[in-house]
Amino acid sequence: MNKTQHYRGFTLIELIVVLVIIGVLAVSLLPRFFSGSGTNEYLYRDQAYSLLQRQQMQAMQCTNCPPAGFRVNSFSVNPAGINGCDNTATAMCISERDRSSIRLSPGAFNNDLYFNNLGQPITESGLRRCNSGCRVRVLGSVNLAICIEYEGYIHLC
Repeated sequence: MNKTQHYRGFTLIELIVVLVIIGVLAVSLLPRFFSGSGTNEYLYRDQAYSLLQRQQMQAMQCTNCPPAGFRVNSFSVNPAGINGCDNTATAMCISERDRSSIRLSPGAFNNDLYFNNLGQPITESGLRRCNSGCRVRVLGSVNLAICIEYEGYIHLC
């Protein structure tokens, strides 16, 4: 009779190594889960992207209406000609708590940008814009952008 016993389990060294790895991950990753740093920029960019697409679709669907457009300020994206800061279905405003760390910046256009009935970016007077592409930037701990091409293609860049 051979009475060899097979013990199954982890050694003390293996357990200590796992605890050290978990500790390092907790120290480096947990602060990211409890602060909005870096994630709020993505949320604002996605919301601004949706608003720009909405303005473009509105301009393309209503061919007898004046051009639909938007205005970019440091803290808001609104329909063109409106300076207020309201979070509605047609406007976006950066919240008060994020204003110290996040800003919006229009690229090659002067705050207002309109779309014609083909969805192409134009000025208020009807001249084509964005020959080399326009950008709306979300500036913060992560810098993101929305690109508007000369032909009217809006995309994240």
